[in-house]
Amino acid sequence: MKKTLATVIVMAGLLALGGCTPPEKKQAVETAPRAVKVETIASRDLPVMVQSAGRLAPNREVVLSAQVSGILIQYNADVGDKVSTGASLVELDTADYTLALNEAEANLLAAQVKLSSANNTFVRAKRLLPDKAITPELYDQTEAEYRSSEALVAQLKSRVALERRRLDKTRITAPFDGYVTKRPVEIGQNVAIGDPMMCVADMKTMRVKIYISEMDYIHLDKSDPVAVTVDAFSQKELVGHVDKIGIQADSRTNTFEVEILVDNADFRLKAGLTARVTIRTDVIADAVMISQNSVIFRENKKEVFIVEDDLAAARQIKLGRVDGSQVHILEGLAPGDKLVIAGGQYLKPGDKVAVAP
Repeated sequence: MKKTLATVIVMAGLLALGGCTPPEKKQAVETAPRAVKVETIASRDLPVMVQSAGRLAPNREVVLSAQVSGILIQYNADVGDKVSTGASLVELDTADYTLALNEAEANLLAAQVKLSSANNTFVRAKRLLPDKAITPELYDQTEAEYRSSEALVAQLKSRVALERRRLDKTRITAPFDGYVTKRPVEIGQNVAIGDPMMCVADMKTMRVKIYISEMDYIHLDKSDPVAVTVDAFSQKELVGHVDKIGIQADSRTNTFEVEILVDNADFRLKAGLTARVTIRTDVIADAVMISQNSVIFRENKKEVFIVEDDLAAARQIKLGRVDGSQVHILEGLAPGDKLVIAGGQYLKPGDKVAVAP
């Protein structure tokens, strides 16, 4: 019994000694650096581009209308035909206008004969009046007849010119080189003054109307370089130039109309094709550009991470124009900064980082 009691006392003492021994210190766990990819920021010139789309149209197009009435007897060009300046396109029946001209010429001839006779009589009267061979009253009557005949000849000359002009208007000609786009009349049709006869378009140069915002408008100038691509010929970029710049914004869209001209020497471009226009209105020198994927949107701020002394540092930035996959940084970064381009989604300011190759 005593032996058992002694054993218990010894074990209790050992446990007491063990409880007084200080605990071992736990080893600190060091967080591993986060792997990121970085890119050293460099500045470059940023072209300011304005892009818009429109439809091709002829540089100029006219509707040729009848200037006199009559029966259409012939057309010499049809839709799609190429025509030259002065070429006869449509002809009306000339019979009535030829007769009217012949009548006017006959009346003029008769008046000219009468004028000649009146002139001879007046000349004689002027010789006889000083010798009092004729009375002043007879002289005045002779002069009046001469002046009246002279006025009649002038009037009939105008009538002949008018009838000849009407006869000429029975033939409609092309006002410039171009292509026939419409022919709304048929042979035998009785046309009235003002009826459309044919449409002709000048397609050596094509026109594109586009609409741009007021922010782009204030930088636009007629000397700005213009590139045009047509969907149907997308593999080829065409050179254009600014022809007209509107001076009043559309009240509904608040945009300004701009007209672009494109050379069409080979006549491949046709009216109605979709054209995409790019105008370089300015160049921003030494612009800081970064990938859009590097920007982190958090609440109401935009930020990126850069690496400083192997530590992550957050920078709030202000964004500018977009150029493809890159965006212009107006504030917050400078050339030479090491921008985190991959692995920044889970970074916090002060995190240790390891730059991956």
